[in-house]
This record gives sequence, C-alpha cells and structure tokens, in this order.
Amino acid sequence: MASMSYSAVRNSSFPATVSVPDKSRGGVNDGFSFRTGKYVSRNCTARGLTVTNVATPVTVPLPAAAPSWEKEKSSSSWNHVAWTSVRQERWEGELIVEGDIPLWLNGTYLRNGPGLWRIGDYDFRHLFDGYATLVKLHFENGRLIAGHRQVESEAYMAAKKNKKICYREFSEVPKPDNFLSYVGELANLFSGASLTDNANTGVVKLGDGRVVCLTETQKGSIVIDPDTLDTLGRFEYTDTLGGLIHSAHPIVTDKEFLTLLPDLVHPGYLVARMEPGSNERKVIGRVNCRHGPAPGWVHSFPVTEHYVVVPEMPLRYCAQNLLKAEPTPLYKFEWHPDSKAFVHIMCKASGKVVASVEVPLFVTFHFINAYEEVDEDGRVTAIIADCCEHNADTTILEKLRLKNLRSFNGEDVLPDARVGRFTIPLNGNPNGKLEAAVEADEHGRGIDMCSINPNYLGLKYRFAYACGAQRPCNFPNTLIKIDLVEKKAKNWYEEGAVPSEPFFVPRPGATEEDDGVVISMISEKSGGGYALLLDGSSFEEIARARFPYGLPYGLHGCWVPKK
Repeated sequence: MASMSYSAVRNSSFPATVSVPDKSRGGVNDGFSFRTGKYVSRNCTARGLTVTNVATPVTVPLPAAAPSWEKEKSSSSWNHVAWTSVRQERWEGELIVEGDIPLWLNGTYLRNGPGLWRIGDYDFRHLFDGYATLVKLHFENGRLIAGHRQVESEAYMAAKKNKKICYREFSEVPKPDNFLSYVGELANLFSGASLTDNANTGVVKLGDGRVVCLTETQKGSIVIDPDTLDTLGRFEYTDTLGGLIHSAHPIVTDKEFLTLLPDLVHPGYLVARMEPGSNERKVIGRVNCRHGPAPGWVHSFPVTEHYVVVPEMPLRYCAQNLLKAEPTPLYKFEWHPDSKAFVHIMCKASGKVVASVEVPLFVTFHFINAYEEVDEDGRVTAIIADCCEHNADTTILEKLRLKNLRSFNGEDVLPDARVGRFTIPLNGNPNGKLEAAVEADEHGRGIDMCSINPNYLGLKYRFAYACGAQRPCNFPNTLIKIDLVEKKAKNWYEEGAVPSEPFFVPRPGATEEDDGVVISMISEKSGGGYALLLDGSSFEEIARARFPYGLPYGLHGCWVPKK
C-alpha cells in the first residue's frame, strides 16, 4: 500500500456563487454552458469545425471573484490576460468542444503555474512569484470537464489572510515591521522557515499514484487530489538528507523518482532516488563542482537509460543575494563565466562519475531529453543531451519581470534561444560539445517549455514539442513540433495568443513516436482563452474548447490516466 505521509496544510470552503450568469437561458453563453440539468449534446459548425459535446457544468460550489484580484496595476494599456491574476479561486464546468476529441484520450491533464500576482494593494514583480494556480482538463469519451483552483500552500493562505507577502518568494521578500522582525526573518531564512512553499512550478504523478505540486524549495512539495484539485497536505520527505532546495523538475516514472539536491556549503550535488510508495530519498552518489563559489542552478536535468546527466551551469546560486531584501539583477543567482561550465555523467547503478567534461558556457531552464550513443559493438561512446538553450544569455530572467511582459509595444525583445545539443564523450576526453541541433530560424530563434513522448525518456528520439517564436515578440508565442532527424519544425500560431507548454500524450498501443495528441492552454490578448488539441503527427488542430474567461499563463503539467 502506498505511503501517504503528509502534514495538513488546509482546506477551505467557498460560498456557492456563480460569477458569470447564463444570459441565454438555453445553456450556452459565449461558448460555455451554465445551465443545470441533464447532459445535452448538439452539433453545429464554427470555424469550419463540428461543435459537439455542449454540456452542463459540474455542480460544484463556485465563489464570486475576489475584488482585489481583478486588475493589476500596469503602466501600459496593453495587459494580456496571460499576465493577469486569475479571476477567482476556483471554478469547474464542462466545455463546448469544437472538433473531435479522440475517444482513446481518457484521463486528466493537470497544469500548474503562477496565477495570482496581486495581494491586497501590492503587485508582484516577477512571473515566478505568483501563487500557484492548478488547472485541470478531464477528458472522457469525447467530453471535456475543466477547472482550476489555487494550491493552498502556507504561503498563499498566509498572504490571503494578512493581505501581504509572508514568505520569501522568487524575487519578493516580506517587508519587516522593524529591525527585530528583520533579524528574526533572517534567522528563519537559515532554517528554511521563511522560504516559500508556494508550489507553482510543476506537477507530477508519482509511481504510486499520488500527485504532487513542486517548486524549487523542498518544503514546496504539496500533495493534491487530481479530481477535485483539493490541497491534501505537504509531502514530507522522511529521510535525513536535509537541504533547502532541489531541482524543480525531478525525473518521474512509474518505477522511480530521481532528483538533484544542490549542496551550497560544499559546492556539489547529491543524486537521489525514491521508490514508488516511499517518502524516503536514497543517495545514489555525489558530484563535486569543478569550479565556482556555489553549484550552478539545476532547474532541470536529463537522464539516459543507465546514466544521470548533472549540468554545472555558470549561473550559480548566491547565498548573499538570497539574504538581500530587494532583488538583485539575477535574483538568487550570479553569473560566473570565469568559473566555466561543465557536464557530469553519473552511473545510476554504481553512483560513480564516469565523465566530467568542460563545455561551452550555457544558460538553460529546461532539458528536453538525453540518450546514449553506441558504437557497432554496442558500447556507449557518448551521451547526447538536448536542452532549450538561451545562448549563454542571462537576460532572459529579467525579461520575465511582469512589467516587461505587460508592456509589449511591438518591438522584438525576446532573447534568442536554440535547441542546444551537448555531446559528452565517455573516452576520457576533457571537453564536450554544445551545438544547435536544429537551425534556430526553424522555430523563430525562440524555444522553451518542452515535452516529448514519455515512452522515449532517456532513449534515442526524433520529435520534441515546445513553445517557439513568431517575431516580433517579447515572449514565446507559438507551438512547435521539432523533427531532430530532418532538422525541421512545424509551427502553430494565432495572432495575440500566448500558448502554454505543449504536452504530448501518446495513443495507447501506438508504434510511431508521434502518434498521439498535444495539449496546450491558450491565453488570448482579447481576454479569452481555450484548451487546444493538436494531432501529434500532422501538428494540425483537431479540437478546441473555450473557457468561460481567460486564464493566466501556466508552466508545467502531467498526465493522470483514467483509473
């Protein structure tokens, strides 16, 4: 039986108020049904597609929109719904579907991300500061039920109660009432008590079925119910590994959970594994940093069938910046190009570091995949690791400030990015390569928020899905399918749309790598939004379903198959 170790955070009850009325009395209002009663199905045409599955919402109590969340202050008249706080704490209902949802697609897509950037009269600075908004798309027999809810972390509940920030977020620090409270807050920082548990980065389904929202602080691991989106409690690690931070993107399969734990005192990384049903991480091995005052930021990392790839980026953690009350240019990090960049390869079975090579300087948030290159005798000669690489340019962090995202005036200000391919030799050569795997113009010189067919994790693969760029832009605004063999990309784009991570769900029993669907959620400049399904092979639209109102931009998701 799976372990269910977590501590209570809080569950709230909400008033039964629907914030958007049904004006039509026939069940459909701006592409959405608010009518109660029996399920109704209709067919009509829209945009050349067949509209099916018009249905009533699930009868869940809905709150009125909180007035203080409705509008963020902005110096610009251009304020895209992607960068505006979610209108209410929770909502759930069934959507009208334009097109065809494949009948084999049965399960729930969950997407996590920052969705509330205003508390009281205070506007947050950075995209990554926002309190977590969990969104679900539940597919069953061609129907689609959607919903969203705030993750009830201690940080969110305290801010909601006190109308101010109470924990240290990505760029935000609570304002002390006096010097003594500032000293006390610093003491809590060293113990981790003042760090946020705002789990706004990702969401994963563990091998035992538990679903956990994550961020980079270890305390920000929160168990949720994938059906109701209720916050169940904090995921408590039962080991004694300690530390305050970990990789926001562990490698999670039905068989294991792999993570990296940066060591800020003795610069290096612990590579740890956790078995399904357990809350105990066990160390596989340790990697010592080659250079630098601290470990490089490890937001994500890849694995192959037999190895863990540990990147050492020159964008390094900085304890001094962490202590400061105001954000520095690189927030909790510092750029140390003189410390160089490295990639380390650790054997999963033995914990032995089999290669540690210098590579060109790089900046990446997200690795795409990695695999082993073998010779004709089957011996592994090199590790290939692909990532969304920002041309060693750290300005991408500054571009993600909310004032920059909200002030787009048509200028092309998104920093260039590419599919960066590392080649790490295992023959003792001290140097590895970093090259573009695809010509960057294929995807508009912008790429991030990637996914692959999960059946190809750690194996040689051909296709990747990500967000790209249609220039001019200030943020990735297209969905792309990249063919790493043909070195070509297919693009999906709509004017004024900001798409979230394209998530690939393979068709059960499929034999082709790209046989499946790609799910994304689209935020529109007009204030609306919709769920989008693309065919994984042709990359053409097969269905969309409009939300009753636009949702803010989200980050990463997971798939929970129907039980």
